Amino acid sequence: MNPKLRSFICTALLLLLTSCSNVFELDSDVQARKALFDLMKIQDQFYQENNRYAGKLFEIEKYNFKYHTGIVYMEIERADKDGYRAISLPAESTTARVFAFDTKEGGFYEMQDEEVSRYVLGALRHIREEKQKSDLVDLTSWIMMGGMVFLGLRFISRYKTPENNILLGAYLFCLVPLAWTISLLGKMDKNVVFSSQVSQLTWASLLLALASLILGSKWILRKKQDLPPPSLLSLVFCTLIIAFMSGGVMIHTLITYS
Repeated sequence: MNPKLRSFICTALLLLLTSCSNVFELDSDVQARKALFDLMKIQDQFYQENNRYAGKLFEIEKYNFKYHTGIVYMEIERADKDGYRAISLPAESTTARVFAFDTKEGGFYEMQDEEVSRYVLGALRHIREEKQKSDLVDLTSWIMMGGMVFLGLRFISRYKTPENNILLGAYLFCLVPLAWTISLLGKMDKNVVFSSQVSQLTWASLLLALASLILGSKWILRKKQDLPPPSLLSLVFCTLIIAFMSGGVMIHTLITYS
């Protein structure tokens, strides 16, 4: 297999298992961020009309500024003619995500641990414990996927022939939907937003799973000069099982959440 393609597949696997918090977002976090973005736009309009920024939320009521107050907590902490600072977070945060806009800090940003503790101190300990559990699951997934990638590279170095390239490609392809399946099973629930990004990655993984099934089946049905070694037979059945199970998870996810 082309070394560049091999590197691309390995990189894609690593990306699937990192920064999942930015892909699997709770609806409350999405609403909090959107409310702050809406406030930023209205503040720009308010400044053009009044030559200062609004210091209280009631001052911008005429701009039809709306958000779900039961889900999102928002506050303009300070404002004057030179700038303002506003924060937004879920009213009952379970992820310890707090968004802020501060002119002095360069604009919009997401707070880090030290600053977050000012706003979600009561729940922060529980949230950190849950995050540690999630990080442990992610680390275990990393180790497992790393082992499977290493196994695939060993097979490539040992059995790379025109006859076996179909099977080796099928195995590497099936690792991508496997990685995404692990992410879905570990992160996806009814409170997570089924965003366009999640949808696109799910469809792409489903297509890769189908491609792995087709390539694996093609290798089995292909006429061979010699009987394949047991290790290759094990690899093809492993590939087909991974592709079938991953495809099932993708279909279930699309039906349940889309």
